Amino acid sequence: MAIRKRLAVVGIALGLAGAAVLAGAAGAGATGSTSSTGTTGASGNTGTSGNTGTSGNTGASGNTGSTGSNVVHGSSKCPASVASVAGPVQWVFSALGAPSVANPAVNWSWTRGNGSWSGGQAHGTICIEDRKGGVPHANMVLKVAGKSKLSPEVVRLGLKGVALTLPVTVTGSSAKTCQDGTTGTVSLFASYYSVHSDKAVLSFGAGCATHDDTFTGSILHVEISREGHEVTSTTG
Repeated sequence: MAIRKRLAVVGIALGLAGAAVLAGAAGAGATGSTSSTGTTGASGNTGTSGNTGTSGNTGASGNTGSTGSNVVHGSSKCPASVASVAGPVQWVFSALGAPSVANPAVNWSWTRGNGSWSGGQAHGTICIEDRKGGVPHANMVLKVAGKSKLSPEVVRLGLKGVALTLPVTVTGSSAKTCQDGTTGTVSLFASYYSVHSDKAVLSFGAGCATHDDTFTGSILHVEISREGHEVTSTTG
């Protein structure tokens, strides 16, 4: 019953996007306004594949000119519906607020996602909206697919619970230096019982590392469950 109640809490955090964006004003100051549309991303504009630069003079050395930026960006707009893939273990999380570990590049974030785990493989989607100084800084879409580790009955934050490590790949980013195809991990922890304490850690490769963040406390809700029940083993 406790798991089902907490799943409802996370569902509210993921579903009521308009209410969620209200907290984004925390990065801008006390005068922030509530979003009436509940959109999931700041702009979601599709980036370009990079300017090719000028061709340059061939000259005696045969050198060509500058090739310009080669950072590739796909759509950073969060999918309108992030439907989880069927599997025996379901995971869902939402973080809304300032990262628990100070990050000079991010002072507010709405990071959320959901998916499934089965037989050592995880699937799903994660969306990130980061802000700096109260203004949109970067939107990112992450694909979850591949080998994943589920660790039931571990102790974190002084409580027993279940941990899940998710492999992620950037499929869309509005960050200038964060290239599509960059890989990373998202590590989730959800404690058991009524005293609930969660943790989420995002870690990326070079170029996207400024978006490495850690979330704990009341701004974060994580659920890892098997048919609405606590996960106490890797098998059904």
